Formats: sequence, C-alpha cells, structure tokens
Amino acid sequence: FPVLATGHNLDDEAARLLGNVLHWQTAHLAKQSPVLEATHAKFVRKVKPLFRVTEYESAVYTFLRGIDYVLEECPNSVGATQLVYKDVLNRLEIASPGTKLAFVQEFLRSGRPAFARAEAPPSDSTCARCGLPAYGDTCSYCGLLASAERRRAAASEGGGLAADAPGTTDA
Repeated sequence: FPVLATGHNLDDEAARLLGNVLHWQTAHLAKQSPVLEATHAKFVRKVKPLFRVTEYESAVYTFLRGIDYVLEECPNSVGATQLVYKDVLNRLEIASPGTKLAFVQEFLRSGRPAFARAEAPPSDSTCARCGLPAYGDTCSYCGLLASAERRRAAASEGGGLAADAPGTTDA
C-alpha cells in the first residue's frame, strides 16, 4: 500500500507534542505532523486522519454506532510518561476547553516549520534484527518485541513482570 493510516488521535498528538517540547526533542518536533512522508525505500507515507478527534469523541462515536473497541490500556504502556502528559492535558482541557486542539494546531502552523528547517538528515543505519531503518542498533518495533520477550521470560521464571531498561516504556 502507498499509505498507512494510523489511529493516532488528538490526545496522542498533544501528549507527544508536550513530551517533545518538555524535553526539547528537536528532531521529533521537526517530524511531528499528521502526514509523515516515507523516509526510506522500505517505508510508506503515514497519515493520521484522526489527529483532531479526541479519545472521548472517538469512544462516543464507537459506542453510538455499536462498534466494539478495546477499553484497556496497552499493557506496554504501564509507567509510560505519555499517560502522565495525557492526564495533565485533560486537566487543562477541563479548565480551558479547546486547549489540546489549539496546542497541536498552533504548533503545526507556527512551531513545526521552524523545527523542520533545522531537521537533521535521516539516519542510514538499519536494525540488526529485521533490517529496517533504525536510529540505533534496533528499530522501535524490534525494541518493543525484545522488551515483551524479556517480560515473558521473567514471568515464566516466576519473577512476575520485569522492569524494562530506562526509556523503553514510552513506545
């Protein structure tokens, strides 16, 4: 397929933006957009058609239409800072409705162009595990798989859920 549509919504985009701003992740800020062009021959363009729709709006729509959806959080999100950012943004939204949408839209209009001009060239490295492009030794997907495998192994040894290495919980 020439395009991959993801289910990222306004809550996801606002939380990611807040985290990237708080930690001045300039490379991530340069790429944060509802349309992500393919950066490698093995990748396709990605679009986020729901980036202006909140999680609540999406849940109400699916409920009213009788569409089944998953209520539980991803088990890999336990301890993720994105959940903290979403909570903070939800509190801001209650106090000042429209804050999340304004934050994301104004960044896309005013902030992103400045970061995009200074964007570094993409990395030429590939994942040692699958061969797809990666910024380190492994790509994000293989890193997530390895984390799940470590947890599964620890649980089968009777240790319960093992803690991951720092920085692997924000997948």
